Amino acid sequence: MLSSEGPPHTIKHEENNGIDLDVVKAVLSRLGYNVKFHFVPLGRAESLIKSGDFKAMAPIFMAQDDDNFFVSLPIVQYAPTVFSLKSNNLNPANLAEIKGHSVITFQGAPGYFGPFFDELSQQKNYFESPKMKVIPELIRKGRYDYAVLDKFIFYYFYRLKNKERDVSIFTEHLLMPAVTASAAFSDKDLRDEFNRELAVFLLEGGYQRIVEKYLGKLEK
Repeated sequence: MLSSEGPPHTIKHEENNGIDLDVVKAVLSRLGYNVKFHFVPLGRAESLIKSGDFKAMAPIFMAQDDDNFFVSLPIVQYAPTVFSLKSNNLNPANLAEIKGHSVITFQGAPGYFGPFFDELSQQKNYFESPKMKVIPELIRKGRYDYAVLDKFIFYYFYRLKNKERDVSIFTEHLLMPAVTASAAFSDKDLRDEFNRELAVFLLEGGYQRIVEKYLGKLEK
């Protein structure tokens, strides 16, 4: 199976492969398959699946079935989120209201979030960090008013050394639509088999257990 590393969703590790890949591995294991991961750029992964050189890949976004390429039901939801310190009492109703405030996000964010972020990036108090792991700490210390990052990535790095670290100090502003990710397979029957077992796995709480493995409990 192919993927590209991006903790906590996908991790190049012998056992802990990240949320997305652990979900796929768990479902395929329930079906009796052994899974071995190979890490390449996702664009290349898609072509390798279509050529039949590999059986599956994850994650894949907004894709449809194609020749030798069959997309599963969603395996995980990515949630681009605006974070602030609760003590700052910020309550933007939309993205336009974060303009003028100091903002930190990941490198290349305008390419993911559209024209508004192109405009936002022209602010003097806008910064893109090449290291996503520092972003939660910079918000915690009050260095920026807002952070923009995937929810799971934010809490993964914030709780990397302590899964019980207090998250109630943050406010989540859900100002951008969530995006679902799927797996894709070179074989339609395998995809269909995966979908059936995935539904059972989700009903049994398997997804939540995997999320908590990497992030701890997030109830506030």
